Amino acid sequence: MSKQNFSRRNFIGLSSFAGIGLALSSHPLEAGTLSGTNAKKFKMGLIGCGNRSKTLIDALNSVPDIELTALCDSLPHKMAQRAKLIKTGVKPKFVNSFSELLNMNELDAICVVTPNDTHKGIVIAALEAGKHVFCEKPMALTVSDCNEMIAATERTGKALQIGTQRRHSGVYKNLVEIVRTKPVGTILQSSLFDFRGDWRVPEADEYLAGVKYWRLDQRRSGGVVYEMGNHIIDVNNWVFDSEPVSVCSMQGVNNFTLRKRDSSDHSGVLVYYANGALMNYGGNVYNYGSVALDTFFFTGGTVQIGNGSINVGYGSPAGFPKPADLPKPEKLSMSGNNPEGDGVVEQFKHFALVMEGKEKSYPDGYIARQAVQIMEGSVRSAIARRVIDVRELG
Repeated sequence: MSKQNFSRRNFIGLSSFAGIGLALSSHPLEAGTLSGTNAKKFKMGLIGCGNRSKTLIDALNSVPDIELTALCDSLPHKMAQRAKLIKTGVKPKFVNSFSELLNMNELDAICVVTPNDTHKGIVIAALEAGKHVFCEKPMALTVSDCNEMIAATERTGKALQIGTQRRHSGVYKNLVEIVRTKPVGTILQSSLFDFRGDWRVPEADEYLAGVKYWRLDQRRSGGVVYEMGNHIIDVNNWVFDSEPVSVCSMQGVNNFTLRKRDSSDHSGVLVYYANGALMNYGGNVYNYGSVALDTFFFTGGTVQIGNGSINVGYGSPAGFPKPADLPKPEKLSMSGNNPEGDGVVEQFKHFALVMEGKEKSYPDGYIARQAVQIMEGSVRSAIARRVIDVRELG
């Protein structure tokens, strides 16, 4: 998709753009002008001023080399709210036109914080407009969309980094270092769980009249696996260090006391990998306080993460003699209990180095696509009630 043919009609038709509160008008609203001395290296525009943008803006306040100089949304009060969170002293430009944002020559990058079904169109347009792109997870809803986004990065030479921030988290870096260096043996299986309360009810002024909350729409959000599972599934891919081969899943709407929805509120997903290991993921949005540990089983030990620590246990199969030098169990403290914001600042610092040409995007589209293979495969499996071969997805 070229910038020239990125019309309002094409974009709305492509991704229900009216539903994300980003109407494409031609008159930007300004909070102020960009002026004064600016020592920062890169200027970024953010599209999508919803709830997630608050965390990203807070993180960018701690990234010296990136200046958030433009906000894009159709709702002026949301841009005004987010602008107050920016601590750099520079007032961002308010833009309610995506085409206007793309035409801002001073921008080096676009940060995409819009609903899941819009990522492909926005990312490709931004890349083709000559911008680097940071895109929130999930990368897209389908493997086919991921392939088009990857092709756009190769065609334009611009960077695309995906916001699964646990790749930059000290906690999860420690987890991966442990499974790579401790004598736990070969990975066999994982047992992973994401439980949380139902998604927040938006205030009446959060959306345009007649626009429904996109997370309740399966076609737009992908359901619980995309909205919650993406983070830990990506970590699992990192730990397993192998390609997903086949996916089997059951999921759907289970708790009818929640708000009306057709996006799945629970899921169970099994994934077989090329190295023979098996991932078992479960999640729901009707949890009221229980906590589950994520567990990785190896031939010589078990590693668990959660409740503020990483626990490593060693052993040998029943009936086999216990080695004399069997290590003692280990408990390593981690900073917080899988904090939601852990790694968010670090991922943007890395992105600055990417734009500077000193690093490569991490995670890039190829890494992020693996999680989409699993997520799309899980939805297809639940609908078709059969195992999905990842090769079917493209």
